[in-house]
Amino acid sequence: MKAPSSRTTLPRHVLARHFSRTLLARSALSGGILLSLMEILSLLEQTNPILERHLGATGIVTYALLHLPALAATALPLAVMIGALFTLTQMTLGSEIASLRAAGLSTPAMYRLMLPGMAIMAAFGLILQDRLAPEGELLLARWWSVTDPLACDTAHDFWFRDGPHIIHVGGYGDAGARLCNITAYSRDATGNLTDARAAPDLRYNQGVWRAPATRSLLLATDRTRVSELHGAATFALAARPDEILALAQPYPALTTPQLFAALGNRRPTALPHSDYAMMLLTRLLLPITLCVMLLLAVPVVYIPPRTGTGSWLPVYCLGGGFVFVVIQGLFQALGEAGTLPVALAALAAPLLAGLAGIAVVLRMEER
Repeated sequence: MKAPSSRTTLPRHVLARHFSRTLLARSALSGGILLSLMEILSLLEQTNPILERHLGATGIVTYALLHLPALAATALPLAVMIGALFTLTQMTLGSEIASLRAAGLSTPAMYRLMLPGMAIMAAFGLILQDRLAPEGELLLARWWSVTDPLACDTAHDFWFRDGPHIIHVGGYGDAGARLCNITAYSRDATGNLTDARAAPDLRYNQGVWRAPATRSLLLATDRTRVSELHGAATFALAARPDEILALAQPYPALTTPQLFAALGNRRPTALPHSDYAMMLLTRLLLPITLCVMLLLAVPVVYIPPRTGTGSWLPVYCLGGGFVFVVIQGLFQALGEAGTLPVALAALAAPLLAGLAGIAVVLRMEER
């Protein structure tokens, strides 16, 4: 009984290896093309500022390399979709799928054979989003700040929450170690403003923020205002330079421990908790997202052999993938705004797309 079992399982391993290798190769090729296009578009926007800082070709290459992990994390789902379309379309037109069906391989079984390749790409995507992209964006922010001689004048202002304080920063430089025109507002337990403290210049040195001069505004119990001017002093600010660089970004790339810390109020935050919760859930659901992308590509195996390259089915599948990306972005925006519960906003698009993909496959299987 053991010998037939081994002869039965061996072809499955061979098929799984073939599907995974082909899928990984096509996805890598598609991802490379998408990354090239995205890098070109990004450099078109940033080349002039880089050249204005006299950084030359070295600066362009540095920007492209440091920004590459974040772009790769963004392009991965579409790269998987296009790679799966190329793989399955080529195998269908080459009569490989027809041969496998004649040997008794069903469409669900073929889908399962591609899951090992999906697992590899999902692991790579999680490493990209959790480690490589945050580190690359932090290095990019440091380099961009250090190479700007007028950072405090050109950097945009931003707000963030630092414990019980609400902080406004007019500008920053020296890789986040210098803050300009900073004001800290303090509130009591009921949310009422109790005092404000401002400094025109703030520098980070040996773990402490120091200001050459500060001005404080106290609100007394009878609601009268008391303004005081002080000389050089330390400034109570828990945020470190690296955190300042992340807080200054409109949509920062954070590691999973940093997202948990932001949700637990253990680090300064510039966004609502719903934004950080959506980032975390979207990252954890990446394997499901990639599996849905693969499922949306599966209908191309039903291309009639005589149709050849004239079939519009791959185009429809690709359009379905783009619609899924748009709907997922829409639900994420609703979750970040608090319009929908975060869990529902994160799960809605993959669930709807997965059900739609299964319905299409079952419908075509009945033909």
